[in-house]
Amino acid sequence: MKILFLSSRIPYPPDRGDKVRTLFLMRQLAKLGEIHLLAMVDEKQDAKSIASLTAEIHNCHFVAHSKKRALLNLLANIFSHIPFQVAYYKNPKVFAKINELCENHDFDLVYTHLIRMVPYAQLAKKAKVILDYTDCISLEYSRSLGHLSGIRKLFFKIESSRTANYEMRVANLFTENWVISPVDLQKLGLKDHHRSVVVPNQVRISDLEASPGLKQRLIFTGNMSVPHNIVAAQNVARKIMPALLHDFPKLEFVIVGAAPSPEIKLLDGLNNTRVLGYVDDLYNELIKSDIFIAPMYFSAGIQNKALEAMACGIPVITTPNVAQSLDAHDEVELMIAEDNHAFVVKTSYLLKNDIARAQIGKSGKALVQNKYSTEAISQLIAERINHVIHS
Repeated sequence: MKILFLSSRIPYPPDRGDKVRTLFLMRQLAKLGEIHLLAMVDEKQDAKSIASLTAEIHNCHFVAHSKKRALLNLLANIFSHIPFQVAYYKNPKVFAKINELCENHDFDLVYTHLIRMVPYAQLAKKAKVILDYTDCISLEYSRSLGHLSGIRKLFFKIESSRTANYEMRVANLFTENWVISPVDLQKLGLKDHHRSVVVPNQVRISDLEASPGLKQRLIFTGNMSVPHNIVAAQNVARKIMPALLHDFPKLEFVIVGAAPSPEIKLLDGLNNTRVLGYVDDLYNELIKSDIFIAPMYFSAGIQNKALEAMACGIPVITTPNVAQSLDAHDEVELMIAEDNHAFVVKTSYLLKNDIARAQIGKSGKALVQNKYSTEAISQLIAERINHVIHS
């Protein structure tokens, strides 16, 4: 089987949720045949990643996409109905490269990551095409509006509407659509769509066991340049930690993740907050913590960060939207908090209750093992590819 893998970002290193997903899927598909990766890159910034993937994948095709070109695309798109995120990635060299590849290879399958790559996937006329929406991007945009103001709020309001229309419009273009959770499938309006299925993220189950006893350490992880992660970390450091420190003066809040923004760096030292940035072994930091705390009020899709904490047996406290996407239940596999006050109450309860912490951590890990383990998702992907090829 010949496979063309289309991505707007180089799927390496796996330092953010979308790259974790694309790297895993690329490696799974590479087991099924000859894979050709086409990714848009910043040649200078991605130089090490390009070298790493070229050593792993024999057929790599990287096309430079500069910020200057992207910004010009946005300006040209102001009066269009196309989402800005689709326009942002418009590049004549990508169109030319895909045409060249399709002329020289009879691809059986084309994997397309995110709606922004739809115009390119449409060039593959003879192949079976999978569009991986991942999550409902328009939902994240609409949820973010309450946390924005001024010109940014106006921009995201326009983009939310454009993206929602585009998400629906492209649903029937290809052989199959993949969505990360049942919630996103419903929000996209594809719940009963016969070409659309749920393919969740996978997560590695930790071989490490957290030591018993209170460590007085909260943790939050993720790519720290992403808006919903920035807001979540700020909420903990500025609003939740001051209330918790009254009863737990030695309590520490640790922020772990690549590319911390200036706003995140400012939190270091505030209310017993430490910003660690990128770490080589994320699971080692998780097992040293008591609770994973994630007040993510406007995220969409499955949050890998929550799955990773649960995979380590660390109890998670998060918002209803995150729990719903994971199909996890309050006070069973995790704890749900709807506002900052509820986060304080539930975090205090778990810090004081060793048995509850251990039980929720154990149940969360069992959920991940059953539904999101590497083995479970690998089998699901093989089944979907078989269905797509023979449909």
